[in-house]
Amino acid sequence: MAILHKKSLGQNFLKDNLFLERIINSSGIENSKNVIEIGPGDGALTEHILEKTQNLTAYEIDKGLVDLLSKKFDKHNASFINKDFLEIDLSQINQSPLIIIGNLPYNISSQIILNILESDIEYEHCIFLIQKELAYRFQPKNKSSKISLIAELFCDFEILFDIPPEAFYPAPKVTSSLVKIKRHDRHNEKKKNYIAFKRILSLCFANPRKKISNPLKNIFNFMPKFSFDINCRPEELEIRNYFEILSKYEDQI
Repeated sequence: MAILHKKSLGQNFLKDNLFLERIINSSGIENSKNVIEIGPGDGALTEHILEKTQNLTAYEIDKGLVDLLSKKFDKHNASFINKDFLEIDLSQINQSPLIIIGNLPYNISSQIILNILESDIEYEHCIFLIQKELAYRFQPKNKSSKISLIAELFCDFEILFDIPPEAFYPAPKVTSSLVKIKRHDRHNEKKKNYIAFKRILSLCFANPRKKISNPLKNIFNFMPKFSFDINCRPEELEIRNYFEILSKYEDQI
């Protein structure tokens, strides 16, 4: 059955079996694990997942693909749900031990990842295929970004390997990266004030190439003393510096 790829849904299906096997070998999926797959598409990765475990729930926004997948894997104990993952109430997911995996649509990858990080869903780790450029926004070299600091608050983010455009159909114009996201509890106290922390990051990174002193003037009525140089740019500061800003912000309210 021919599959009509929908550009509006960001459909680029991974077809290279070598990379499919590398993804599964990196996933940690085994028979005892529950798996959620986001955007199974034509089922190429799904087939490999079902060789490891039968405990699979997959969310696919394309109704035509859900019908195709349900028929293709009708002999497996897999559930294919026709829903947009961004509209799922993650608090209702209780499938521990859980691994979340998916070849994420480029245009909503960051939203999906942030939704998972900000939720209370219990998972062992996530394995996602995303645009390489986005992967390096989550884990930039020698500098910070708003999205990298949010990720660092919640998880350990690891870039595993890259996958070239020709491994997909239709071939995208960009390289993809496989990433692993593993939740940690190192900053649990700071997570309690996440709304304020996120607001501070939004203000500080509104103009990331300007001195951090500029947004700090909008955060504090009177400028406190900091352990870092306020003439630095926001991208030059580490998460501990933003925790310091958060702490002093909380002291003034």
